[in-house]
Amino acid sequence: MLVTRQLIHHCERFWGSRGELYQLEEADVLIGVYPASRRRGWWTYVTLELHKTGARECMLYSYRFQKEMIAHLATIASQVIRQWDKERTRVQAGDVFKLADVIVEGSVLNHAVLTPAFFEDVGFEYYTNGTDVIRFMMLHAIAESEARYVESFGLDALQERFADFGVDSLHVLRTPAI
Repeated sequence: MLVTRQLIHHCERFWGSRGELYQLEEADVLIGVYPASRRRGWWTYVTLELHKTGARECMLYSYRFQKEMIAHLATIASQVIRQWDKERTRVQAGDVFKLADVIVEGSVLNHAVLTPAFFEDVGFEYYTNGTDVIRFMMLHAIAESEARYVESFGLDALQERFADFGVDSLHVLRTPAI
């Protein structure tokens, strides 16, 4: 619990606000939800206990508070935990996760891809207390066609495609780029 409290303080320090904490049975990890602010125009949903299974924490973002994001993050966390228990491998950039449902009602995005924490200030991505080193990584909601594209051509190819089409990866009602 000490490391979890340290991670909460790390998030509060970088994001300038206190989060609301949720615990879902599905993954049995604490999830913090941090509100949008003038400086950060998006809500951030972050696991705070996933580091016990591979020294990683995962984040989802949305432009407005969407409670279903908490459930999606718990679903992804349970997949990460199963992978760790089965293979003892850490999740990496480019890993794709299938969601239980579309990211939000009206969306066609039903997968998520893991990337470095591009939207965060320098120094946020890695947390260390001198003993533990924990990496924060962000998840982008993607369509099934985009998930297959990542699996075939890699994350860099999808990112190039997003850049070519001017995709806002936080826009959960967007049209797939593929």
